Amino acid sequence: MAFTLLQRKKMQQGLVLVLIAVLFITASVLWLGFFQSAPVSLGEPQGIVGPQSQSVEVNFGVLSLPLLQELNTPVEPVQEPELKGRSNPFLPF
Repeated sequence: MAFTLLQRKKMQQGLVLVLIAVLFITASVLWLGFFQSAPVSLGEPQGIVGPQSQSVEVNFGVLSLPLLQELNTPVEPVQEPELKGRSNPFLPF
């Protein structure tokens, strides 16, 4: 499909507008992201009660129970499969 000179000119104008829009968006993001100061903190909010911190204590003495000492590993040993086929499968017959 052959483009006429008028169609090419319209296409170039559209692409120039898209390029300008992309450059404007990129410049805006960079300006707002890097060159603006950090937001000012208003301090700790008053009158809001947050969750109280809790401590967790782990009782490792449970692991020394005789019942747990009798347990074995639940996994059988891995058996390697026997070799099948040729040593180099890429060699021609």
